[in-house]
Amino acid sequence: MTRQRGQSLVEFALVLPLLLFLLAGGTDLARAYFVGIQVADGARQAALYASENGATYTYAQLKEIAKNNASGGGILGCPAASVSVTAGSSTGSSTLYDQPVTVVCELPMLTPLIPSPVAIRATAKVLIVPGS
Repeated sequence: MTRQRGQSLVEFALVLPLLLFLLAGGTDLARAYFVGIQVADGARQAALYASENGATYTYAQLKEIAKNNASGGGILGCPAASVSVTAGSSTGSSTLYDQPVTVVCELPMLTPLIPSPVAIRATAKVLIVPGS
């Protein structure tokens, strides 16, 4: 009877690291998916704000909106999202231009074998009509 308990303990000790690795990897994948949704939402919200306000918005406003939407979620979310808003490019028309908003999150991983941090990036681009 004692040998059986000892054998079970040894088997458990051999399998435990693999189970913990799988648990941490699954958690990392779930966090990355969740943060990916947040980052895309932040970029879309800033682009939506730009499209609704024509040419009256500032880059600082777009960055703030994108950062607030991308950094939510508490402990699961992005610790600090960086936002890039570049000058709009002409679409060939004299009145229309594209306004891109890019949000990047450097997400630290829990699993030691995955290179950390992982960059999760989303870009949203909208067509702006000045004066509308």
